[in-house]
Amino acid sequence: MYQQFEAPGFLKHIVSFFYVMEHHSDDVPLQTLLPSATEINGWQYSGRWRVKFNMVDGQKEILLPNYYMVGQQTVSYNLTAEQGMAGIFGAALQPGTIVAVTGKPAFLFTNNPIQTDNLFPPEIVEPVLNAFQKAMDNQQRLNIVSDFFQKLNIPNSYRLYKEALQIIYQRKGCISVKELCEQLHINERYLQREFRHNIGIAPSTYLKILRFNNVFTELSMAEEKQNIETMAMLFNYYDLSHFNKDHKKYFAIPPSKMMLNRFQLLEELIRNGPYLLQIQSNTDI
Repeated sequence: MYQQFEAPGFLKHIVSFFYVMEHHSDDVPLQTLLPSATEINGWQYSGRWRVKFNMVDGQKEILLPNYYMVGQQTVSYNLTAEQGMAGIFGAALQPGTIVAVTGKPAFLFTNNPIQTDNLFPPEIVEPVLNAFQKAMDNQQRLNIVSDFFQKLNIPNSYRLYKEALQIIYQRKGCISVKELCEQLHINERYLQREFRHNIGIAPSTYLKILRFNNVFTELSMAEEKQNIETMAMLFNYYDLSHFNKDHKKYFAIPPSKMMLNRFQLLEELIRNGPYLLQIQSNTDI
């Protein structure tokens, strides 16, 4: 089960959307998910989740902390429930939020969930965790997590990387780093530093993820079968082999073997969101 909730207006500069996800260990295990170009603040209210990141040098497997923050995911990952029903209430954060609320550089969180109670003073986080543990439904959970972020009092201030993100979203990732820097009148080294500290990854990596998410969603949601090569070239891929390389990187299988209905959780997230595009449509930064 997957359900999204719109973030209150006063939080949209730091929270893209909220969501609830439940999965049972008896269901199909290790659901494949794609990097969403968001940061995540997860609050587990039932069971535990196990995640496997499909890294270039092998899989990285961890049991998710009950409460955590994780930065950009740069690879596909598999998610499954441990011993029964696992339920999580999540805040999909705007890129740069983790730096704003923790003061720590974003690259420390890339593909690396860190316990929320290790990131804030006890007097700030412990009352929130205690209240969340007692919550009886998703409305109460939404109110508690929203109140937590509101009390952090993060202003909606201008930063250059935010302007870069707006351009990236408008172009659906179909822009080069050189073109982006020319439009912003900055040099590439400066943009690299801004992204590494505030987003956690290089701008070129973020562009590739956004572009792939757009073309993958277009192909997945099309009512009729689409020509993959034509669709890929519409999103500035040089040719089909170029797209195949990204498909295997971000989804671990070639597009020729892709059947969305084989991936129960991913299909639900695509059909009911789609979660991969929410960051570029639910943004106020």
